[in-house]
Amino acid sequence: LPHTVTPLIGSPKRIMGLWDTSLEESIIAAFSLREELDNILLDISINNSNANTTLASSQPSLSIVNTLSSTFAKGEINTASPDLDNNSSTISNSIGLNATWNVFDGGRAKSLYEYNKNKAEEAKSNFAVKRANIRKEVEETFFKLESSYLNISSTYSEVLSARESLRLAKLRYKAGISTQREVVNNQRDLTDSEVRYVISITNYNRYLAELQRRTGLDTIKPCNLSTRNDD
Repeated sequence: LPHTVTPLIGSPKRIMGLWDTSLEESIIAAFSLREELDNILLDISINNSNANTTLASSQPSLSIVNTLSSTFAKGEINTASPDLDNNSSTISNSIGLNATWNVFDGGRAKSLYEYNKNKAEEAKSNFAVKRANIRKEVEETFFKLESSYLNISSTYSEVLSARESLRLAKLRYKAGISTQREVVNNQRDLTDSEVRYVISITNYNRYLAELQRRTGLDTIKPCNLSTRNDD
């Protein structure tokens, strides 16, 4: 809580709202939120690229070289009376073919290729495990949220029943057909049911906040369910 908020015992019990996103949409949002999944995919790509590069280094390679040159001259040299209008030019072009092949490397290239491929497969397994764990976390929280919502209705009914029982016990006590012990017992039952009701709302709000944190979504719509006990 921010420092400006002072929690009080008498604060009204309130449901934060209803989760307005389906389970599958929540799971997809959780996948998009977790950056470690993108990092694992990047590791897979890097390892596969390293494997291909290593394998390519042991293969023969060809390169073509082309050189084009030209010269232009005006006038003459080595003459006492050069003709300045005399022009000359030459063009030369040469093409070369280079080939390299590391015929024997002691199996180094193949070994490094297998090493990087194994690392890529390991990263794929880590990716699958991570996705499964994220799905499990979201599913567990989602179903706990639904269960907590049903528990709120159940505990609220218990509060109403306990309150009515206490009212009747007080009437019987005033009429002289009941004892003070019965009134005290009903007061205790009402307090217990109110505590369970508060706990059910707290758990619901906690699971709702947990879903927000796991998915990065803020799709909570207002709830019209009354969560306040009238005296």
